[in-house]
Amino acid sequence: GQEAAEGLMEFFREFGELKELPVDDARVTEAVRGLRKYITENYYECTDGMLLGLGRMYSGDPRFKENIDKAGGVGTAEFVTRAIEAYCKKG
Repeated sequence: GQEAAEGLMEFFREFGELKELPVDDARVTEAVRGLRKYITENYYECTDGMLLGLGRMYSGDPRFKENIDKAGGVGTAEFVTRAIEAYCKKG
């Protein structure tokens, strides 16, 4: 519900503060891990495949992109997408 959605926005605010870092920085990796855990605990089991799909949607779907960039600042949605891809490549 609303509470879970607001919790998600907290993650995007955090990503907004990290977006100047390389996507493979330990803090970024931790943020992605936290996001994945949050989705699993509040929505559904978030596999690598689902996480990748979400990551693409975050920057590819204009509504998601707008909300994420509103929370974290311009460029946050694209950063999250790249961070998720880097995270999933690491395994």
